[in-house]
Amino acid sequence: MKCIGVNQWTGVDPATAEMIAELGQWAKHFQKAEQERLSRMPPSERFLRLASERFQRPKIFGIAPIEGYWRIGDWALAEMRKISLDDVKDSGRFLIHLQSLYVVDAARGSGEGKRAIEQIKEIADECGCGVTLFAKSFAFSREGHVPNALQTFEELRQAALEEKWPVLYLPEWDIECLRFFYEGCGFQNMCLYDSWVYQRPKEEDLPFDSQFVYLPNSLNPAWRSQIEHRLNRDMCKFCNR
Repeated sequence: MKCIGVNQWTGVDPATAEMIAELGQWAKHFQKAEQERLSRMPPSERFLRLASERFQRPKIFGIAPIEGYWRIGDWALAEMRKISLDDVKDSGRFLIHLQSLYVVDAARGSGEGKRAIEQIKEIADECGCGVTLFAKSFAFSREGHVPNALQTFEELRQAALEEKWPVLYLPEWDIECLRFFYEGCGFQNMCLYDSWVYQRPKEEDLPFDSQFVYLPNSLNPAWRSQIEHRLNRDMCKFCNR
C-alpha cells in the first residue's frame, strides 16, 4: 500500500493480496481434484452427477428433491437411472436408462422434447455413456381412463410426483411418431429385455423397433462390444424366444 496523505492509502494491503492469491490457488487445486475424481467415476455415475449439476431436481411439496427425476428446461420432466442387463457384464457402469420423458402438453410442438434429448445426449457424449429407452407414448389421467392435458410444469410435477396420477398408454400411431423422433435424434434399435421377460406372454413384448439406445462415439469400444449381439435382432436370444 502507498501513503498518499494523512490516514489515506491506496493499493491492496499485502496481507490481503496474499490471502486472495492463496484462495485462488486453493480454488484451482480443488477444481483440479474434482475433475480428477469425476474422471475416475464410471460413465453412468459421471452422467448422473453432471445431470444433477446441469438440470434442476424437482421437489415433493417444495421440500425434498426426488431421486432419479430432473427438470430439463422449462417444460420437460425426465426420469433416469442406471440399467443392468444380465448378459452385459459392465452395463451398470456405462448405460443409463431414460425411463420417461414428458413435455408439458401446452409446450408440445415447440421443440422442447428434442432440446431435452439433445441436452441428455450432450452429457452422454461427455461421459462416454450410452442412453437406453423404450419408445412408448403415455399420458397422465386423473380419472384413470381419459388423458388430461397438463398446462404448466407445476401441474406435471404434482401429477407425476405428488398425486401420482394413473398412466395411460397411447395408440400405436403415436408410438410410430416416437420411433421416427428417436431415430432422427441419433438413437438406434437395441434389445433391452432380460431374463425377467420369460415370466410373461411374448405378446406383451414391445417390438425390437421400439427399443432404443444412443451410443456416443466416446463410448469405450470394449464396452460397446459387450452389447453388439443386442444390436442385431437375429443374434438376440430375448428377441427370438
